[in-house]
Amino acid sequence: MKTMIILGAGQFGQACANLINAADTKLLAFGDNNLSLQGTCLGETPILSIENAVNLKPDYALIAVSDQTRSSQLRDQAEKAGFQGIFWLLGQLCRRFDIRLATLRRMADRLIQQGIAGDIAELGVYQGELACQLNALFPDRRLHLFDTFEGFDARDIQEESARGFSRAREGDFADTSLSFVQSRLPFPDQALFHKGFFPDTTAGLENCRFALVSLDADLYAPVLAGLEYFYPRLSPGGMILLHDYNNRRFRGASQAVEDYEKAHGPLPLVPLCDLHGTAVILGR
Repeated sequence: MKTMIILGAGQFGQACANLINAADTKLLAFGDNNLSLQGTCLGETPILSIENAVNLKPDYALIAVSDQTRSSQLRDQAEKAGFQGIFWLLGQLCRRFDIRLATLRRMADRLIQQGIAGDIAELGVYQGELACQLNALFPDRRLHLFDTFEGFDARDIQEESARGFSRAREGDFADTSLSFVQSRLPFPDQALFHKGFFPDTTAGLENCRFALVSLDADLYAPVLAGLEYFYPRLSPGGMILLHDYNNRRFRGASQAVEDYEKAHGPLPLVPLCDLHGTAVILGR
């Protein structure tokens, strides 16, 4: 059996640990430079300094950060500590494999094969990467895009901060614009842009029905508002792709699901093992 250490014990590192085939590869430890984490455990796996993790002499070291600069720094640190095994770089893997996108394509295949009626929507568009995929997968359907296109709204940040769910700040995800997203879409004539504060931007759309929704608003308040608006309007057999459900950075998303279920009953929800903790919610 081969052995591995994971360098980086954050959201991505923990998600990668869940993907390891324990019958083939044994995870020895996490290595992390955060002194407050060293000496603790994630499950049964210890978190050590980078140097102590390398001293376990693993066959593989997975560098579980996406930023190229940080990835290079961790690689250099491990090599200086004497690591002589094989590096796996999460940043490179992410550019080649995407669990969420692969799942979205299978969802689209299912919806089209079953003839599930309804529009397509995304709440939390940012720079339009997923919106482009939705537009390409459903070129003959209306695509509703809800976003401020200016980053997080101050009202949502205030509630997020008061509840201690994340460190969201004004200016986060503000490097985008409606015109930029529109320019990226393969079928822009099918897109309807709803710019502003959600759920105010749903005015006049009370009777819309949806086959597929990407809910990627990150913060507690808009995720809860998204569930309140979209789920009752899902066509039978429709689906919501919920981002950040199991994300340590944006803990408000899972709380929004919990609070929605307290008010309306359990959701048919399936967690995915992607890096951001996505989940799929099925329409009844």
